[in-house]
Amino acid sequence: MGAVCSVAFLAGLVHARDLGVLVLPVHQGKFTSSLLYENLKIQDDFDTRGRVDFKSNVVGAQFSYGITDQIALGIKGGTFVNPQADAQGSQWESRAGYLYGIDLYNEVFPATPGYRPGIQLSAGVTGFQVPFDRTNVSGSWQTVDQLMSGVEYHGAVLATFKAGITEPYAGVRGFGSNVTWKDNQANNPASITGHAHGNISLVAGLPVQITKDVRFEAEGRFVNETAVTVGFTVATF
Repeated sequence: MGAVCSVAFLAGLVHARDLGVLVLPVHQGKFTSSLLYENLKIQDDFDTRGRVDFKSNVVGAQFSYGITDQIALGIKGGTFVNPQADAQGSQWESRAGYLYGIDLYNEVFPATPGYRPGIQLSAGVTGFQVPFDRTNVSGSWQTVDQLMSGVEYHGAVLATFKAGITEPYAGVRGFGSNVTWKDNQANNPASITGHAHGNISLVAGLPVQITKDVRFEAEGRFVNETAVTVGFTVATF
């Protein structure tokens, strides 16, 4: 009964997860590949229903292709490392999970060095699955077989700049998701699906162009989520 109640409580609260940087170099006919590490924390306050926190390290990769000199299509995938969810004094943990997604980037106005900022838009969808195998209720750990899965829809509007070898950017990111929390216990299975309402986060990033085709990426997302992403992007012909 307790497991079913936990499923019902959490399904409407948990936001989806994402990985990747929101501004990528766009070059027609050119592929880019990024190796990324992200530290992710999401804290949601749902008034009388309480707050749910999710945190995890994420390791993954992002690949994109320049369809035109202003539009690129990207795909990404990654692994959650030791994900954890907390709500109303209970805790769920897992050793790993995974995510996957696709994004479309549009460099509407390229930034001009020392002259004018640019604008880049992005939109995409990310799916994720996190199988929880243990829970801590009132200080006692119990074995469980539960799966949190879902799909996030997101978009961003960012101002980009050029300053020497750096290309800083800042803007806003909107996101919302559909989430399913499933209890797989054989004698009492349960599955609840809920919609997590949308939120807005602030985004800031600082790519550093190391060589013509290699750059270092650093990005932070704040307010309704806290995520710090770092990695390297390599462009190939």
